[in-house]
Amino acid sequence: FFPAHGQNTHRLQHDPCSWADEGRQSVKEITQVVRPSPAASRASRVDWAGDKRALQRRSGGAGSSRTTERKNRSISMSTRLETVQVGAPTGRLSDWVIAPVQFNSFERLTTVKGAFVSSPVFSCFGHQWVVMIHPGGDNISTDGYVSLYLGNQMEEAIEVQFKFIIKHPNGLGDILEATSKLLKFSPPSSSDAANDYWPSLLCKNFSLRSTLLNYLVDGTLIVEVHMRTNKPGHQSSPFVPENPTFQNMLKDFCNEETADVKFEVGGTVESAKGRRKRAKTPTNTFHAHHFALRWNAPALADMCKPGNVSPTTISNVRPEVFKHLLYYCYGGKIGKDDLQSDAKDMIEAADRFGIVSLKLEAEAC
Repeated sequence: FFPAHGQNTHRLQHDPCSWADEGRQSVKEITQVVRPSPAASRASRVDWAGDKRALQRRSGGAGSSRTTERKNRSISMSTRLETVQVGAPTGRLSDWVIAPVQFNSFERLTTVKGAFVSSPVFSCFGHQWVVMIHPGGDNISTDGYVSLYLGNQMEEAIEVQFKFIIKHPNGLGDILEATSKLLKFSPPSSSDAANDYWPSLLCKNFSLRSTLLNYLVDGTLIVEVHMRTNKPGHQSSPFVPENPTFQNMLKDFCNEETADVKFEVGGTVESAKGRRKRAKTPTNTFHAHHFALRWNAPALADMCKPGNVSPTTISNVRPEVFKHLLYYCYGGKIGKDDLQSDAKDMIEAADRFGIVSLKLEAEAC
């Protein structure tokens, strides 16, 4: 399958670990890890704790003299829009796909240097692959070491991150050889030496053969090939801004300068509908715009006239509930917690002022 040595085959060097072509000595890093046993991992665990630093911001300057800074504007509301994508997002890596490759009767395989045994072709990510093992090492391997190849069999290039893992049958620790990033596999009939693209990649000194003999399962060496690649990027639809009407209306919520009606809310509130027991509450003044009430709270709009300097008195409604009603009329969203905690008062006030949709929403909580 593979081309002759020194042509289209890219090899893995050690000391330090690297990818290198025999004729060019180009280098790409690879990581070799021998996983410790669970007990060793626990014994060597180190807890790290970073110092926390608090950033303090100062706010100063003269206070605004505008009357719009009244306590009625203390309500804090925010709306989160959908994420805005600038261009097409890059593809994210797929999950790892594992292909176990078994080399039976490994101990009896020839240890002549350069001799190899190839796996049958297997499929992964729409490509055909083979794994080759040199029990006696590749021609450039250190004596006593076994080498492993992973090769692309399709006439189409692909970028793949991969690792070879051999697990100890008694869980004493895995032997692992892994690439640290995506590497491009070119078609088997070609290579791109200028950009370091090759049809197959070689780990020339994967492990000592004497070590691997302790990892056999009934005489079989099981090599797990873990592979992953880029998932196609999700192509987002073009960004189309939402209608800004409600957002613009919310900017005028309780704005005394532009308001044309006002309400005086509080004083006396019945403890429950139909009961005579009453409680006194502080009186608050709210400023609003008649056009917003006309479409969303028609009964409340009928109680006032635009431009009237005298406030319209609203009784039997707590000021905090009335503020939520006004906010809703401007297109705001009342939080679920507020709806649930004031559900009874909200339903009664919404029904009284003709805010049908808010009544239904509160009843559903």
